[in-house]
Amino acid sequence: MVFRGKPSKACERCRARRLRCDLHAGACGQCVRADIACSGYRDTQQLRIQDESKSVANRAMKNAPLSMPQSLPLSLDWQARDAFFIYFATGTSKCWKFLTQYYHPSDSPDHLTLAIEALSLAYFWHLFSSDAAITTARQRYVLALRMTKNALRSPEAATRNTTLLASVLLDLFEKITGSKSRDNKAWTSHIDGALTLVNLRGVENFQNRTELHVLIRLINHHISSSLASAVPVHPELLKVRIYVAENLTFEDHTLAVSNVTIEYAQLRSDFRTGVLSNDEYVTASKELDLKLEAVELDIPTSWQYSTTLIGTKSDRVFGLHFDSYPHRNICYAWNFLRVGRILLNETLIRGYSGSSEGEEFYASLVRAYENVDTLAGQICASVPQYTDCEGTARKPPPTSGNSTLEKQGPRDCHSHTLHHQAECHSLIWPLYAAGRSMAGPDVRPWVMQQLRYIGSHFNIRNAEIVAQILEGETDVCPFDVYAMLGSYALNA
Repeated sequence: MVFRGKPSKACERCRARRLRCDLHAGACGQCVRADIACSGYRDTQQLRIQDESKSVANRAMKNAPLSMPQSLPLSLDWQARDAFFIYFATGTSKCWKFLTQYYHPSDSPDHLTLAIEALSLAYFWHLFSSDAAITTARQRYVLALRMTKNALRSPEAATRNTTLLASVLLDLFEKITGSKSRDNKAWTSHIDGALTLVNLRGVENFQNRTELHVLIRLINHHISSSLASAVPVHPELLKVRIYVAENLTFEDHTLAVSNVTIEYAQLRSDFRTGVLSNDEYVTASKELDLKLEAVELDIPTSWQYSTTLIGTKSDRVFGLHFDSYPHRNICYAWNFLRVGRILLNETLIRGYSGSSEGEEFYASLVRAYENVDTLAGQICASVPQYTDCEGTARKPPPTSGNSTLEKQGPRDCHSHTLHHQAECHSLIWPLYAAGRSMAGPDVRPWVMQQLRYIGSHFNIRNAEIVAQILEGETDVCPFDVYAMLGSYALNA
Protein backbone atom coordinates (compact mmCIF):
# COMPACT_ATOMS: atom_id res chain seq x y z
CA MET A 1 0.00 0.00 0.00
CA VAL A 2 1.48 3.41 -1.01
CA PHE A 3 0.34 6.97 -0.27
CA ARG A 4 -0.08 9.58 -3.04
CA GLY A 5 0.08 13.34 -2.33
CA LYS A 6 2.26 15.90 -0.55
CA PRO A 7 2.45 15.89 3.20
CA SER A 8 0.83 18.85 4.93
CA LYS A 9 3.69 19.57 7.38
CA ALA A 10 6.39 20.60 4.86
CA CYS A 11 6.60 22.24 1.48
CA GLU A 12 7.81 20.21 -1.46
CA ARG A 13 11.32 21.75 -1.55
CA CYS A 14 11.97 21.25 2.18
CA ARG A 15 10.77 17.66 2.02
CA ALA A 16 12.95 16.86 -1.00
CA ARG A 17 16.05 18.39 0.63
CA ARG A 18 15.17 17.03 4.06
CA LEU A 19 15.11 20.52 5.54
CA ARG A 20 13.14 21.54 8.55
CA CYS A 21 10.25 23.61 7.24
CA ASP A 22 9.11 26.50 9.50
CA LEU A 23 5.61 26.32 7.99
CA HIS A 24 5.20 30.12 7.68
CA ALA A 25 1.96 31.15 6.01
CA GLY A 26 2.27 31.80 2.28
CA ALA A 27 5.91 30.78 2.01
CA CYS A 28 8.33 29.11 4.41
CA GLY A 29 11.48 30.87 5.57
CA GLN A 30 13.77 28.35 3.76
CA CYS A 31 12.26 29.21 0.35
CA VAL A 32 12.22 33.00 1.06
CA ARG A 33 15.93 33.02 1.92
CA ALA A 34 16.73 30.98 -1.20
CA ASP A 35 14.64 33.39 -3.27
CA ILE A 36 12.58 30.47 -4.58
CA ALA A 37 8.80 30.32 -4.93
CA CYS A 38 7.41 28.15 -2.16
CA SER A 39 5.03 25.39 -3.24
CA GLY A 40 2.92 25.80 -0.15
CA TYR A 41 1.38 23.02 1.96
CA ARG A 42 -0.97 20.33 0.73
CA ASP A 43 -4.39 19.94 2.29
CA THR A 44 -4.64 16.56 4.06
CA GLN A 45 -8.19 16.25 2.79
CA GLN A 46 -6.75 15.75 -0.68
CA LEU A 47 -4.54 12.78 0.40
CA ARG A 48 -5.30 9.72 -1.76
CA ILE A 49 -4.68 6.05 -0.84
CA GLN A 50 -4.20 3.55 -3.65
CA ASP A 51 -3.30 -0.18 -3.61
CA GLU A 52 -0.11 -0.54 -5.66
CA SER A 53 0.65 -4.13 -4.53
CA LYS A 54 0.10 -5.65 -7.97
CA SER A 55 2.25 -3.12 -9.80
CA VAL A 56 5.03 -3.47 -7.23
CA ALA A 57 4.93 -7.28 -7.61
CA ASN A 58 5.00 -6.97 -11.41
CA ARG A 59 8.04 -4.70 -11.28
CA ALA A 60 9.80 -7.11 -8.90
CA MET A 61 9.09 -10.14 -11.11
CA LYS A 62 10.06 -8.35 -14.34
CA ASN A 63 13.73 -9.16 -13.99
CA ALA A 64 13.32 -12.31 -11.86
CA PRO A 65 14.86 -15.62 -13.10
CA LEU A 66 12.52 -17.94 -15.01
CA SER A 67 12.09 -20.62 -12.30
CA MET A 68 9.25 -21.81 -10.10
CA PRO A 69 9.39 -20.85 -6.43
CA GLN A 70 10.51 -23.75 -4.25
CA SER A 71 9.00 -24.48 -0.84
CA LEU A 72 11.39 -25.12 2.01
CA PRO A 73 11.41 -28.76 3.17
CA LEU A 74 9.98 -29.57 6.58
CA SER A 75 12.47 -30.53 9.26
CA LEU A 76 12.81 -34.21 10.13
CA ASP A 77 10.98 -33.58 13.42
CA TRP A 78 7.95 -32.08 11.68
CA GLN A 79 7.88 -34.70 8.92
CA ALA A 80 7.88 -37.40 11.60
CA ARG A 81 5.24 -35.62 13.68
CA ASP A 82 2.97 -35.24 10.64
CA ALA A 83 3.37 -38.91 9.71
CA PHE A 84 2.59 -40.01 13.25
CA PHE A 85 -0.52 -37.85 13.64
CA ILE A 86 -1.84 -38.70 10.16
CA TYR A 87 -1.69 -42.40 10.95
CA PHE A 88 -2.52 -42.56 14.66
CA ALA A 89 -4.78 -39.56 15.31
CA THR A 90 -6.36 -37.91 12.27
CA GLY A 91 -6.57 -40.78 9.76
CA THR A 92 -9.24 -43.39 9.20
CA SER A 93 -8.77 -45.33 12.44
CA LYS A 94 -8.59 -42.36 14.86
CA CYS A 95 -7.71 -44.69 17.75
CA TRP A 96 -5.49 -41.93 19.16
CA LYS A 97 -7.75 -39.02 18.27
CA PHE A 98 -7.39 -37.63 21.80
CA LEU A 99 -3.75 -36.80 20.96
CA THR A 100 -4.71 -34.14 18.40
CA GLN A 101 -4.85 -31.46 21.12
CA TYR A 102 -1.12 -32.01 21.63
CA TYR A 103 -0.09 -31.72 17.99
CA HIS A 104 1.90 -28.54 18.55
CA PRO A 105 4.86 -28.95 20.93
CA SER A 106 3.84 -25.88 22.92
CA ASP A 107 0.48 -27.46 23.82
CA SER A 108 1.88 -30.12 26.17
CA PRO A 109 4.35 -30.36 29.06
CA ASP A 110 7.94 -31.23 28.23
CA HIS A 111 7.77 -34.93 29.13
CA LEU A 112 4.75 -35.54 26.86
CA THR A 113 6.22 -33.42 24.05
CA LEU A 114 9.45 -35.44 24.16
CA ALA A 115 7.52 -38.73 24.26
CA ILE A 116 5.54 -37.70 21.16
CA GLU A 117 8.74 -36.63 19.41
CA ALA A 118 10.51 -39.90 20.26
CA LEU A 119 7.58 -42.02 19.09
CA SER A 120 7.03 -39.94 15.94
CA LEU A 121 10.68 -40.31 14.93
CA ALA A 122 10.57 -44.05 15.69
CA TYR A 123 7.50 -44.40 13.49
CA PHE A 124 9.23 -42.41 10.75
CA TRP A 125 12.19 -44.77 11.02
CA HIS A 126 9.80 -47.71 10.68
CA LEU A 127 8.38 -46.19 7.49
CA PHE A 128 11.53 -45.02 5.77
CA SER A 129 14.44 -46.83 7.51
CA SER A 130 15.96 -43.44 8.35
CA ASP A 131 19.15 -43.74 10.40
CA ALA A 132 18.92 -40.07 11.37
CA ALA A 133 15.35 -40.59 12.61
CA ILE A 134 16.11 -43.58 14.84
CA THR A 135 19.25 -41.93 16.27
CA THR A 136 17.31 -38.80 17.18
CA ALA A 137 14.37 -40.89 18.40
CA ARG A 138 16.51 -42.72 20.93
CA GLN A 139 17.97 -39.42 22.17
CA ARG A 140 14.47 -37.99 22.66
CA TYR A 141 13.37 -41.21 24.34
CA VAL A 142 16.12 -40.89 26.96
CA LEU A 143 15.13 -37.27 27.58
CA ALA A 144 11.43 -38.16 27.71
CA LEU A 145 12.13 -40.95 30.20
CA ARG A 146 14.14 -38.58 32.40
CA MET A 147 11.48 -35.85 32.27
CA THR A 148 8.68 -38.34 32.97
CA LYS A 149 10.53 -39.59 36.06
CA ASN A 150 10.84 -35.98 37.20
CA ALA A 151 7.09 -35.50 36.71
CA LEU A 152 6.39 -38.61 38.79
CA ARG A 153 8.11 -36.96 41.77
CA SER A 154 5.24 -34.49 41.93
CA PRO A 155 1.97 -35.99 43.26
CA GLU A 156 0.00 -33.47 41.22
CA ALA A 157 1.85 -34.07 37.93
CA ALA A 158 1.81 -37.86 38.42
CA THR A 159 -1.99 -37.96 38.33
CA ARG A 160 -2.42 -35.82 35.22
CA ASN A 161 -3.57 -37.26 31.90
CA THR A 162 -0.40 -36.00 30.23
CA THR A 163 1.83 -38.16 32.44
CA LEU A 164 -0.30 -41.24 31.82
CA LEU A 165 -0.18 -40.57 28.08
CA ALA A 166 3.60 -40.17 28.19
CA SER A 167 3.93 -43.63 29.80
CA VAL A 168 1.68 -45.27 27.20
CA LEU A 169 3.54 -43.55 24.34
CA LEU A 170 6.90 -44.65 25.70
CA ASP A 171 5.53 -48.19 25.70
CA LEU A 172 4.69 -47.80 22.01
CA PHE A 173 8.23 -46.59 21.39
CA GLU A 174 9.58 -49.80 22.94
CA LYS A 175 7.29 -51.91 20.77
CA ILE A 176 8.05 -50.13 17.48
CA THR A 177 11.82 -50.14 17.98
CA GLY A 178 11.97 -53.60 19.53
CA SER A 179 14.72 -52.28 21.80
CA LYS A 180 13.88 -54.59 24.71
CA SER A 181 13.72 -58.37 24.86
CA ARG A 182 10.20 -59.77 25.20
CA ASP A 183 11.40 -61.83 28.17
CA ASN A 184 12.76 -58.72 29.84
CA LYS A 185 10.52 -56.96 32.36
CA ALA A 186 11.49 -53.70 30.68
CA TRP A 187 9.37 -54.76 27.70
CA THR A 188 6.24 -54.24 29.85
CA SER A 189 7.62 -51.69 32.32
CA HIS A 190 5.94 -48.64 30.77
CA ILE A 191 2.51 -50.22 30.42
CA ASP A 192 2.78 -51.57 33.98
CA GLY A 193 3.79 -48.09 35.11
CA ALA A 194 0.79 -46.59 33.33
CA LEU A 195 -1.50 -48.99 35.24
CA THR A 196 0.14 -47.86 38.48
CA LEU A 197 -0.62 -44.23 37.57
CA VAL A 198 -4.29 -45.10 37.01
CA ASN A 199 -4.47 -46.73 40.45
CA LEU A 200 -2.69 -43.75 42.01
CA ARG A 201 -5.26 -41.37 40.60
CA GLY A 202 -8.18 -43.70 41.21
CA VAL A 203 -10.00 -45.23 38.25
CA GLU A 204 -13.28 -43.65 39.39
CA ASN A 205 -11.75 -40.24 38.61
CA PHE A 206 -11.57 -41.06 34.90
CA GLN A 207 -14.98 -39.82 33.79
CA ASN A 208 -15.13 -38.01 30.45
CA ARG A 209 -14.99 -39.90 27.14
CA THR A 210 -11.47 -38.78 26.30
CA GLU A 211 -10.11 -40.16 29.57
CA LEU A 212 -12.03 -43.41 29.12
CA HIS A 213 -10.61 -43.87 25.62
CA VAL A 214 -7.12 -43.43 27.03
CA LEU A 215 -7.96 -46.29 29.40
CA ILE A 216 -9.10 -48.40 26.43
CA ARG A 217 -5.66 -48.02 24.84
CA LEU A 218 -4.06 -48.99 28.15
CA ILE A 219 -6.30 -52.07 28.48
CA ASN A 220 -5.72 -53.30 24.93
CA HIS A 221 -1.97 -52.78 25.18
CA HIS A 222 -1.73 -54.56 28.51
CA ILE A 223 -3.74 -57.59 27.36
CA SER A 224 -1.78 -57.95 24.12
CA SER A 225 1.51 -57.52 25.98
CA SER A 226 0.51 -60.18 28.51
CA LEU A 227 -0.44 -62.61 25.75
CA ALA A 228 2.83 -62.12 23.89
CA SER A 229 4.87 -62.41 27.10
CA ALA A 230 2.94 -65.44 28.39
CA VAL A 231 2.10 -63.72 31.68
CA PRO A 232 -1.37 -63.40 33.22
CA VAL A 233 -3.26 -60.14 32.95
CA HIS A 234 -2.86 -58.09 36.12
CA PRO A 235 -5.94 -58.24 38.40
CA GLU A 236 -5.91 -54.44 38.73
CA LEU A 237 -6.26 -54.14 34.97
CA LEU A 238 -9.34 -56.37 35.07
CA LYS A 239 -10.89 -53.88 37.53
CA VAL A 240 -10.12 -51.02 35.15
CA ARG A 241 -11.66 -53.04 32.32
CA ILE A 242 -14.87 -53.57 34.29
CA TYR A 243 -15.07 -49.85 35.11
CA VAL A 244 -14.67 -48.83 31.46
CA ALA A 245 -17.26 -51.41 30.34
CA GLU A 246 -19.72 -49.93 32.84
CA ASN A 247 -19.22 -46.40 31.52
CA LEU A 248 -18.89 -46.98 27.76
CA THR A 249 -21.00 -49.05 25.41
CA PHE A 250 -19.18 -51.98 23.81
CA GLU A 251 -20.41 -54.46 21.25
CA ASP A 252 -20.73 -57.96 22.69
CA HIS A 253 -18.30 -59.52 20.22
CA THR A 254 -15.61 -56.98 21.15
CA LEU A 255 -15.82 -58.05 24.79
CA ALA A 256 -15.94 -61.71 23.76
CA VAL A 257 -12.68 -61.39 21.81
CA SER A 258 -11.10 -59.58 24.75
CA ASN A 259 -12.28 -62.28 27.18
CA VAL A 260 -10.77 -65.18 25.23
CA THR A 261 -7.53 -63.24 24.75
CA ILE A 262 -7.26 -62.87 28.53
CA GLU A 263 -7.90 -66.61 28.92
CA TYR A 264 -5.25 -67.36 26.31
CA ALA A 265 -2.68 -65.24 28.16
CA GLN A 266 -3.48 -67.12 31.37
CA LEU A 267 -3.20 -70.48 29.59
CA ARG A 268 0.20 -69.65 28.13
CA SER A 269 1.40 -68.45 31.52
CA ASP A 270 0.16 -71.58 33.32
CA PHE A 271 1.94 -73.85 30.86
CA ARG A 272 5.16 -71.83 30.86
CA THR A 273 5.36 -71.81 34.66
CA GLY A 274 4.50 -75.50 35.00
CA VAL A 275 1.08 -75.01 36.60
CA LEU A 276 -0.42 -77.30 33.94
CA SER A 277 0.88 -80.68 32.89
CA ASN A 278 1.10 -81.54 29.20
CA ASP A 279 -2.21 -83.43 29.28
CA GLU A 280 -3.92 -80.61 31.17
CA TYR A 281 -2.50 -78.11 28.69
CA VAL A 282 -3.90 -80.11 25.75
CA THR A 283 -7.33 -80.32 27.38
CA ALA A 284 -7.37 -76.59 28.19
CA SER A 285 -6.21 -75.78 24.64
CA LYS A 286 -9.10 -77.76 23.18
CA GLU A 287 -11.61 -75.96 25.39
CA LEU A 288 -10.21 -72.55 24.48
CA ASP A 289 -10.21 -73.41 20.76
CA LEU A 290 -13.90 -74.25 21.01
CA LYS A 291 -14.51 -70.86 22.64
CA LEU A 292 -12.62 -69.08 19.86
CA GLU A 293 -14.60 -71.01 17.28
CA ALA A 294 -17.83 -69.94 19.01
CA VAL A 295 -16.68 -66.30 18.87
CA GLU A 296 -16.08 -66.64 15.11
CA LEU A 297 -19.53 -68.14 14.58
CA ASP A 298 -21.14 -65.31 16.55
CA ILE A 299 -19.44 -62.48 14.65
CA PRO A 300 -22.00 -59.77 13.72
CA THR A 301 -22.93 -58.79 10.19
CA SER A 302 -20.79 -55.64 10.33
CA TRP A 303 -17.71 -57.84 10.76
CA GLN A 304 -18.51 -60.29 7.97
CA TYR A 305 -16.37 -60.55 4.84
CA SER A 306 -17.34 -61.45 1.28
CA THR A 307 -15.72 -64.10 -0.92
CA THR A 308 -14.93 -63.58 -4.60
CA LEU A 309 -14.19 -66.46 -6.99
CA ILE A 310 -11.72 -65.99 -9.86
CA GLY A 311 -11.48 -67.98 -13.07
CA THR A 312 -7.70 -68.15 -13.50
CA LYS A 313 -4.73 -68.53 -11.19
CA SER A 314 -2.87 -65.41 -10.03
CA ASP A 315 0.43 -64.92 -8.25
CA ARG A 316 -1.33 -62.66 -5.75
CA VAL A 317 -4.22 -65.03 -4.96
CA PHE A 318 -3.94 -68.35 -3.11
CA GLY A 319 -6.19 -70.80 -4.93
CA LEU A 320 -9.10 -69.43 -6.88
CA HIS A 321 -10.78 -67.10 -4.39
CA PHE A 322 -10.07 -64.18 -2.05
CA ASP A 323 -11.97 -62.44 0.75
CA SER A 324 -12.79 -58.74 1.15
CA TYR A 325 -13.20 -57.09 4.54
CA PRO A 326 -15.00 -53.82 5.38
CA HIS A 327 -11.98 -52.44 7.29
CA ARG A 328 -8.36 -53.31 7.94
CA ASN A 329 -8.93 -53.54 11.71
CA ILE A 330 -11.72 -56.06 11.16
CA CYS A 331 -9.45 -58.12 8.91
CA TYR A 332 -6.70 -58.01 11.52
CA ALA A 333 -9.11 -59.05 14.30
CA TRP A 334 -10.21 -62.07 12.25
CA ASN A 335 -6.61 -63.03 11.54
CA PHE A 336 -5.65 -62.54 15.17
CA LEU A 337 -8.28 -65.11 16.14
CA ARG A 338 -7.07 -67.43 13.39
CA VAL A 339 -3.46 -67.27 14.54
CA GLY A 340 -4.59 -68.13 18.07
CA ARG A 341 -6.59 -71.10 16.83
CA ILE A 342 -3.72 -72.32 14.63
CA LEU A 343 -1.40 -72.36 17.65
CA LEU A 344 -3.99 -74.08 19.85
CA ASN A 345 -4.70 -76.75 17.23
CA GLU A 346 -0.98 -77.37 16.78
CA THR A 347 -0.79 -77.90 20.53
CA LEU A 348 -3.54 -80.51 20.11
CA ILE A 349 -1.68 -82.17 17.22
CA ARG A 350 1.51 -82.49 19.26
CA GLY A 351 -0.45 -83.70 22.28
CA TYR A 352 -2.47 -86.30 20.37
CA SER A 353 0.50 -87.48 18.34
CA GLY A 354 2.60 -88.05 21.48
CA SER A 355 -0.14 -89.83 23.37
CA SER A 356 0.14 -93.56 24.01
CA GLU A 357 -3.56 -93.71 23.19
CA GLY A 358 -3.09 -92.32 19.69
CA GLU A 359 -5.89 -94.35 18.11
CA GLU A 360 -8.40 -92.97 20.58
CA PHE A 361 -7.50 -89.43 19.52
CA TYR A 362 -7.25 -90.17 15.80
CA ALA A 363 -10.48 -88.39 14.88
CA SER A 364 -9.50 -85.37 16.99
CA LEU A 365 -6.05 -85.38 15.40
CA VAL A 366 -7.55 -85.30 11.90
CA ARG A 367 -9.90 -82.53 12.96
CA ALA A 368 -6.99 -80.45 14.33
CA TYR A 369 -5.04 -80.82 11.06
CA GLU A 370 -8.13 -79.78 9.09
CA ASN A 371 -8.58 -76.73 11.32
CA VAL A 372 -4.99 -75.61 10.78
CA ASP A 373 -5.29 -76.04 7.01
CA THR A 374 -8.59 -74.13 6.88
CA LEU A 375 -7.40 -71.30 9.12
CA ALA A 376 -4.14 -70.87 7.18
CA GLY A 377 -6.14 -70.75 3.93
CA GLN A 378 -8.42 -68.07 5.36
CA ILE A 379 -5.41 -65.95 6.30
CA CYS A 380 -4.06 -66.31 2.76
CA ALA A 381 -7.44 -65.35 1.33
CA SER A 382 -7.38 -62.07 3.31
CA VAL A 383 -4.18 -60.89 1.61
CA PRO A 384 -5.09 -60.03 -2.04
CA GLN A 385 -7.57 -57.31 -1.08
CA TYR A 386 -4.63 -55.21 0.13
CA THR A 387 -1.69 -56.38 -2.01
CA ASP A 388 -3.13 -57.06 -5.47
CA CYS A 389 -2.87 -53.46 -6.64
CA GLU A 390 -3.37 -54.14 -10.34
CA GLY A 391 -5.19 -57.46 -10.33
CA THR A 392 -8.76 -58.56 -9.91
CA ALA A 393 -8.69 -58.28 -6.14
CA ARG A 394 -8.17 -54.54 -5.90
CA LYS A 395 -8.68 -51.44 -7.98
CA PRO A 396 -5.36 -49.70 -8.74
CA PRO A 397 -4.56 -47.11 -6.08
CA PRO A 398 -4.58 -43.47 -7.19
CA THR A 399 -1.37 -42.08 -8.64
CA SER A 400 -1.46 -39.30 -6.07
CA GLY A 401 -3.29 -38.48 -2.90
CA ASN A 402 -3.73 -35.81 -0.28
CA SER A 403 -0.93 -37.12 1.90
CA THR A 404 2.45 -35.49 1.44
CA LEU A 405 4.04 -38.58 2.92
CA GLU A 406 3.23 -41.06 0.16
CA LYS A 407 6.23 -42.97 -1.09
CA GLN A 408 6.96 -44.97 -4.17
CA GLY A 409 8.67 -48.34 -4.48
CA PRO A 410 11.52 -49.01 -6.90
CA ARG A 411 9.25 -50.76 -9.36
CA ASP A 412 5.98 -48.98 -8.55
CA CYS A 413 3.94 -47.20 -11.17
CA HIS A 414 1.77 -45.74 -8.45
CA SER A 415 2.18 -44.55 -4.89
CA HIS A 416 0.89 -45.94 -1.61
CA THR A 417 -0.52 -43.96 1.28
CA LEU A 418 0.49 -44.54 4.87
CA HIS A 419 -2.77 -46.35 5.50
CA HIS A 420 -2.35 -48.64 2.50
CA GLN A 421 1.11 -49.58 3.72
CA ALA A 422 -0.28 -50.14 7.22
CA GLU A 423 -2.84 -52.52 5.74
CA CYS A 424 -0.04 -54.56 4.19
CA HIS A 425 2.09 -54.45 7.34
CA SER A 426 -0.80 -55.86 9.38
CA LEU A 427 -0.72 -58.98 7.15
CA ILE A 428 2.90 -59.90 7.90
CA TRP A 429 2.35 -61.56 11.28
CA PRO A 430 -0.66 -63.71 10.32
CA LEU A 431 1.12 -64.65 7.08
CA TYR A 432 4.11 -65.83 9.11
CA ALA A 433 1.86 -67.90 11.39
CA ALA A 434 0.21 -69.50 8.35
CA GLY A 435 3.54 -70.10 6.60
CA ARG A 436 5.19 -71.85 9.56
CA SER A 437 2.07 -73.83 10.47
CA MET A 438 1.29 -77.50 9.82
CA ALA A 439 -0.95 -76.55 6.90
CA GLY A 440 -0.68 -78.09 3.44
CA PRO A 441 2.63 -77.93 1.53
CA ASP A 442 1.44 -75.21 -0.87
CA VAL A 443 0.97 -72.61 1.88
CA ARG A 444 4.57 -71.99 2.94
CA PRO A 445 6.06 -71.18 -0.52
CA TRP A 446 3.08 -68.96 -1.38
CA VAL A 447 3.44 -67.08 1.90
CA MET A 448 7.16 -66.48 1.31
CA GLN A 449 6.38 -65.20 -2.18
CA GLN A 450 3.83 -62.72 -0.79
CA LEU A 451 6.19 -61.53 1.95
CA ARG A 452 8.89 -60.89 -0.64
CA TYR A 453 6.40 -59.01 -2.78
CA ILE A 454 5.16 -56.89 0.15
CA GLY A 455 8.77 -56.10 1.01
CA SER A 456 9.77 -55.02 -2.50
CA HIS A 457 6.57 -53.50 -3.87
CA PHE A 458 5.54 -51.63 -0.73
CA ASN A 459 9.06 -50.99 0.63
CA ILE A 460 8.26 -52.71 3.94
CA ARG A 461 11.53 -54.09 5.27
CA ASN A 462 9.85 -56.17 8.00
CA ALA A 463 8.24 -58.34 5.33
CA GLU A 464 11.67 -59.18 3.93
CA ILE A 465 12.96 -59.98 7.42
CA VAL A 466 10.06 -62.33 8.16
CA ALA A 467 10.49 -64.03 4.77
CA GLN A 468 14.10 -64.74 5.71
CA ILE A 469 12.95 -66.22 9.04
CA LEU A 470 10.60 -68.57 7.19
CA GLU A 471 13.37 -69.61 4.84
CA GLY A 472 15.64 -70.51 7.76
CA GLU A 473 15.61 -73.81 9.58
CA THR A 474 14.86 -72.35 13.01
CA ASP A 475 11.21 -72.45 14.04
CA VAL A 476 10.70 -69.03 15.62
CA CYS A 477 7.69 -68.69 17.91
CA PRO A 478 4.99 -66.54 16.27
CA PHE A 479 4.82 -64.36 19.39
CA ASP A 480 8.53 -63.60 19.05
CA VAL A 481 7.81 -62.41 15.51
CA TYR A 482 4.79 -60.51 16.84
CA ALA A 483 7.09 -58.64 19.24
CA MET A 484 9.71 -58.03 16.57
CA LEU A 485 7.13 -56.50 14.23
CA GLY A 486 6.05 -53.93 16.82
CA SER A 487 3.11 -55.99 18.09
CA TYR A 488 0.07 -53.81 18.76
CA ALA A 489 1.92 -50.50 18.27
CA LEU A 490 1.43 -50.41 14.49
CA ASN A 491 -2.14 -51.70 14.39
CA ALA A 492 -4.02 -48.55 15.32
